[in-house]
Formats: sequence, structure tokens, C-alpha cells
Amino acid sequence: MALEGNAKDFGLSEILQLVALQKKTGMLAIEGERTMVIYFQNGLIVSTRDRRKMAADPLREYIARYGILGAGEMTRLDRIQEETKIDLADILLSEKKFSEDELREIFAEQIQESIQEILTWPKSRYKFVIGGQALQGVRTFGGMKVEALLMESMRRIDELAELRRLFPSDDTLLKRIEPPETGRPEMETAEEDIYELLVSPTTLGELVPRARMARFCTMESLKLLLEKGLLQVTPVETPEAVDVEAAEEAEAEREPSRLGPFLVAAGALALCLAVGEIAVPRLLPPGWSFTRRESAAAGAAALPGALAPDLAGIRERLLERTIREELEEHLALTGAYPPSLDALAANGFLTGKTLERAKELGLSYRLERGGKRYSLERERT
Repeated sequence: MALEGNAKDFGLSEILQLVALQKKTGMLAIEGERTMVIYFQNGLIVSTRDRRKMAADPLREYIARYGILGAGEMTRLDRIQEETKIDLADILLSEKKFSEDELREIFAEQIQESIQEILTWPKSRYKFVIGGQALQGVRTFGGMKVEALLMESMRRIDELAELRRLFPSDDTLLKRIEPPETGRPEMETAEEDIYELLVSPTTLGELVPRARMARFCTMESLKLLLEKGLLQVTPVETPEAVDVEAAEEAEAEREPSRLGPFLVAAGALALCLAVGEIAVPRLLPPGWSFTRRESAAAGAAALPGALAPDLAGIRERLLERTIREELEEHLALTGAYPPSLDALAANGFLTGKTLERAKELGLSYRLERGGKRYSLERERT
């Protein structure tokens, strides 16, 4: 059985800690601002790359977004991957773009950024599919502890508000300041790399893809340079504030003109009601009557058995719901819907009794759009 629910009732951080504490192996699928998956092995996070290839590869997005490899090189690698069907990580290693240690570091930072992102989603749903089968085809570089990822994510989320205050937009102009005559302040490697990139004034939007590191790390290094007196920041001037009082006066002047169409519509509606209540009954042929909707509804309610529940229909809907849930679980574990309900049962997702009932009811299952969608409906007799 899969663990699933709404993050509003049980937060994602608690779900991640629960899986880690129980040392579970499987896949956690999260539906929020977009779809994301997290793979666990014995409670450790080993990847956030969807091996079903139904979504964009977060590792590729990370490398391209932060300029770790150029656009032309990424296009070439995409072509190689399309032709060979080899995982991007293996292509990067075989092409000697990175050493295994370098790629492991990139992989870890990409996972960190993904975890940080999902924790900021205002609402989401999750489903955890247990079992080692979910990890088939997943490329990993070792596991990462959930507690450490959560603590670092919380730290970054807390500090992000201050960083955005200091660097409010991508148009923020950055200019380095030469060190004082007394000597250059001590800097970390990341700070030195950023400082060297600021040989000439540049904007934050231009700097981020050149820094070859996560956006947060770039902004954090900029903050440290600013505190050491080695950076000058010039925010973009914002447009002048709108005169609120003038806007309210203009709105008030327009208000009467808005009432005109409303009054016309109200008058037309009243006229239609009068025609319906008075004129129409008089125009009906002898013996005909004009029955109010309330009376008709009351009569229908008085019919014996009119509201009696259809137990057979309820059972059919429950059966269909069960089959749909198992189809989605098959998709989560294998990356594709099954070719038939018989195949779904053969793979252990449906019981023989459930399959037999589906056939008795005449449920028809068909794949559509190259296997990315399906239809499940009762055959007409």
C-alpha cells in the first residue's frame, strides 16, 4: 500500500523524516507547483531525478541554469542522449566533462536545491510507493541524510528574505571595490571566484549563470563581499508610487457610469419575469398548465424509490476507482501504463477476483496517445 495525503495535513518535512526514520526504500512523488520525485534507499535520499523520463531532468536543468556547461555543449549532449538512451550522468563522465567527485558535488547541490524548493510550495500532495522496484534504473552517487538536507534547506529559506532585500532583482547592478591599502580581506574560495567575475560592473542576472554555482550560493557570497567592503550594490530605481487619492477620485467619477448598465439589466430581468408569470400562462392552450419548478421537484421527491441508492452502481464505481489507483501505481513503478488489464493483474497489481469482476461488468481499457494516457469505460450493450 502507498502512503499518500495532503501536505496541508501532514507537512512534507515530517513525511521525509518519517521515511528516513523507518529507513524505507521507495519513491516519493510530490504534486505541487510542478511534479517532483524523491528516491529513497534505506532512508537516505539518493536522487530527485525522475527515471520515468516523464518530466524535465533536474540535473540537466541545474547544469544549464547555472552555466556549468554552455548552451551549445548541452545541445550536443542532448543529441547524444537521444541517440544512445544513456543516462546524462554517465555521458558526462564518459565525455570527461567532470570527474566523479565533481559530478557527485553537483548532484548533491542539485538535490539540496530540489528539497529546498518543495518545502516552499504553499500546497501539495504526496504519495510514497514502497519497494526496491521503484529504484530500478535510478542513477545515484550515494545517499544523503534527510536531517542534514532539511536543516540546510531551512537555513537557506530563512536567509533568502535578507538576500532578496540586498539584491532585489536580476537588474541589480554589482561593482567590485578594490581592497584597502592595508591588505585584501580573507575570502573563501566561492567569494574569490565571484570577486574575480566582477572585473567590470555586471547585473545579478548576468552573474548567476557565470558563477557556476547555485543561485543561493552566489547571492550568499555577494553578501559576504558586501559585508567586507568589497562590493558596491546599486538597486534598480522603482517607478514612482501611484497617487492613491487621485486614483480613488477617478474611480469614484467612473462609478455612476457603471450603475447605468446594471439598472438596464435589472429592468430587463424584471420585465422577463413579468412576462413569464402573467403573459405565458394566458397564452397556453386550454387544458395546459404552467407548473413551478419547486412543485415539480416536490413531486419527483414523492415518487417511491426516487432517491433510493443504487448499490450496484456504487460497487461499479468503487471497482473502477480501485483499477484506476492500481493503474497509477503501475505508472509510478514502471514509468508506463500496462498494455491491458490482464497484464496489470499478471504484474500483481490486481487480484484475480477484481479482474474477473471488471470483465463481468464489461469494463473496456485502452491505451491512448502513445501509452501516455488511457481510457477506462463500460462497453455499451
